[in-house]
Amino acid sequence: MKSSYIAGFILCLAVVLISASVIAEDANIGESKRNDFNARLDHVRCRIELVKKQINLLSGVDASLNSYKAPLDTDYLKLQELAATLNSKEFSDYFTTTFKDNLMNAVKAIQDDKRNVRSTNLTREEKTSLRDNDKVITSEFAECINKADKNFTESRIKYFGAWINRWNNIISKMKEKGYDTSEMEGIVADTKKDLLLASDQIKNAGRSGKRIVVENAKNVHLHSWARFEIARIRSYLKSIESDSVAKGYQSNVDLIKAKLDEASNIAVVGKKYKEGEFEGVWKLIRDAAQMLKELNKKLR
Repeated sequence: MKSSYIAGFILCLAVVLISASVIAEDANIGESKRNDFNARLDHVRCRIELVKKQINLLSGVDASLNSYKAPLDTDYLKLQELAATLNSKEFSDYFTTTFKDNLMNAVKAIQDDKRNVRSTNLTREEKTSLRDNDKVITSEFAECINKADKNFTESRIKYFGAWINRWNNIISKMKEKGYDTSEMEGIVADTKKDLLLASDQIKNAGRSGKRIVVENAKNVHLHSWARFEIARIRSYLKSIESDSVAKGYQSNVDLIKAKLDEASNIAVVGKKYKEGEFEGVWKLIRDAAQMLKELNKKLR
């Protein structure tokens, strides 16, 4: 009976059936996400290496610069820890607060010392050597960042692709059980087109514009994920709607539809999520899933 599959679906929104193929898709997504985090760590490492090399270069002029190394090393270990647990929110929060503050404090101190080099007792040759070595360090940093950008682009594209594969797997399993998957198929088709465009933009964007196109691609993915889950719940609901109404549960059906409609009104393609909106969409989807689970119990 379809009701048994609905119950299974509600227990875990991300899985239609516990099968080897679905587990494999989960593993692919997890691996792609892990690669995505590693690519972000590459950027962090490049920046820390740049700062530490510049500190080593200038420590003969100002030994106090060495005090900026330890906080950055601690930050990198913390970000590695968060990346290992795939904790995107905490990673981003730590990156934009603690790490960014420590990095900027070190950079400011280095810039101040660079300006003060002229007033030191260093010989002309020593000052020239500092400038030449700084150019080498800067060149190494550029090379490091270019490689990190390439790794990030490739990992982000693979991550998107892993989700498309997972959704197609879910659709295939549901079609085998007789569910109407037309809405989900349309969402996947639109998403493939949108993410293909976004992937090309990420590949071709310069460093200054990469953050914007990556953020746009992230919004495409989040909207698509929400729309797919909404469509999936609608498909399950549709399969039991007539039976529910016949047994006097029209109001339950209407409440579930209202939750899904509310979520749909927020998960609009092309719209950028505001603070807390995605969490709100997820709560609406989760609530609708729980209500569907309860309705399914009533029909047994």
